[in-house]
Amino acid sequence: MEVNRKTSFVKGAAILAVAGLICKFIGVFFRVFAVRIVGEKGMFFYELVYPMYSWLLIISSSGIPTAISRMVAERAAIGNHDGARRVFRRSLLLLFLIGAVTSALMFFGAEWLGESVLNGGPGAKYSMMALAPALLFVSMICAYRGYLQGLQRMTGTSISQFAEQVFKLLSGLLLAAYLTKRYAGTDLQYAAGAAGLLLGVTISEILALFVMIGFYLRTKGQYPALLADPNPNERVLGPMLVIAIPITLGASILPIANFLDSVMIKRLLEGIGFTSEYAELNYTALCTYVRSIINLPATLTVGISMSVVPAISAARARSDRQGVKNLSLLSLKIAMAIGLPCAVGLSVLAGPIIKLLYSRVTPEALAIAEPLMHVAAFTVIFISLVQTATGALQGAGRHWLPMLFLLIGGITKIAVNLIFIPMPEINILGAVLSNLACYGVAGILDTIALLHVTKAKLSVVNTFLKPAFAAAVMGAAAWGVRYLLSCVGFLKTGLPSRIVTIIAILVAVAVYAVLTLLLGMFTKEELAYIPGGRKLARFARR
Repeated sequence: MEVNRKTSFVKGAAILAVAGLICKFIGVFFRVFAVRIVGEKGMFFYELVYPMYSWLLIISSSGIPTAISRMVAERAAIGNHDGARRVFRRSLLLLFLIGAVTSALMFFGAEWLGESVLNGGPGAKYSMMALAPALLFVSMICAYRGYLQGLQRMTGTSISQFAEQVFKLLSGLLLAAYLTKRYAGTDLQYAAGAAGLLLGVTISEILALFVMIGFYLRTKGQYPALLADPNPNERVLGPMLVIAIPITLGASILPIANFLDSVMIKRLLEGIGFTSEYAELNYTALCTYVRSIINLPATLTVGISMSVVPAISAARARSDRQGVKNLSLLSLKIAMAIGLPCAVGLSVLAGPIIKLLYSRVTPEALAIAEPLMHVAAFTVIFISLVQTATGALQGAGRHWLPMLFLLIGGITKIAVNLIFIPMPEINILGAVLSNLACYGVAGILDTIALLHVTKAKLSVVNTFLKPAFAAAVMGAAAWGVRYLLSCVGFLKTGLPSRIVTIIAILVAVAVYAVLTLLLGMFTKEELAYIPGGRKLARFARR
């Protein structure tokens, strides 16, 4: 039974991680073609407005879905599916109201927010208005996702995310191309193109909602109640908000900090003598060419975080303390096995990866983005810790701790911004250092708290040192392969730089995979919980 429960958790995490990674790659392609259509000036409006949307979206997309998944998992674990469905119905109404209010605030306040708050000029208003309706539809999607995740049904979430990205790719790029052409040569050319991209986001959320409704209807008859609902008149929204409010407050800290980035960075750069255009280019290089790539590996650990909450909640409902310990340790180990090699790889191959994904990046933007990526890549390690440990703490019922630690991290981020960005010799690198400091502080505190709460004994060697050593060897192999292919005559014979980068990445993946097995990073029992892990265990023994 314990193996089945752990397998369910790992499979759920794997489904969400793979789907999330695919979606992130689609998102990268979206940005690649978006830059080609609207240019770096148009992407400035896109990157300026999106943090505001993300901040407002946190109200409905973070704490409440987590609370839904936890409450549904607790009821489903004892066969009370009528109670689980009651949780879903009440939460759907609540999220509809929240989505309607936040959508109206963003739409009707678009002019003031875009011009006065974000300093984006008149063009930012149209991007705000195009994106505002998405808040309503995403809020409703979150109710369905929280319910299905509580049942450990991750496929619906994964397919809806995939559909969302595909719809955004198609509708957003088509609308951007049309509006850019429609307003070509006018002052609104770039703003209109950005508004087209964001209107595509709204359309994609509407279609993704229909996908989630379809999956919900498919599950209605698959979970008959094994016992009568013992409390048919039980209050749902009160306990849900007790769980959701600290999670929402914690999750809102970083979006608020990123929103302040969009307000502060341009002004701080102009304060040290940057022209308005060059300040915008620096901000666009940071957001479009660095942060978008950094978020790719973070998607893998999001899957772990989303899956570990209901898994640990169900273990707590069964009073299974050992299960809580084992799931917490396994999730941390998987997070580090993913985060460390991704960080090293992105740092070592910073410039080539940017050029691989964004072939039309201008030399000026690349000169800004590449050194930023060398440092920003290591943020992935701490993002992995934050996401995974936060999910485990929430599943263990300690909702306020992640919020407190993210608050400390957010304050650290703002302080580092204010100290380092105004230094002319550091300038935009200060924004990268602030992000690294923010996640570093929060990730370390989260991990310490998780170990204290669960009383679990962490193996530093297996969790951190072995993947760090393997990642270092992998990074050296990736750099060496690219150096050899680039400098020993292959490029002179016409082998494209992109192919060289892809070969270096593939070699790095192979080296890390072999070292993972040779170093015994995962035990035989842990590999058994991973799909295909038994075969890997036999191969490692040979």
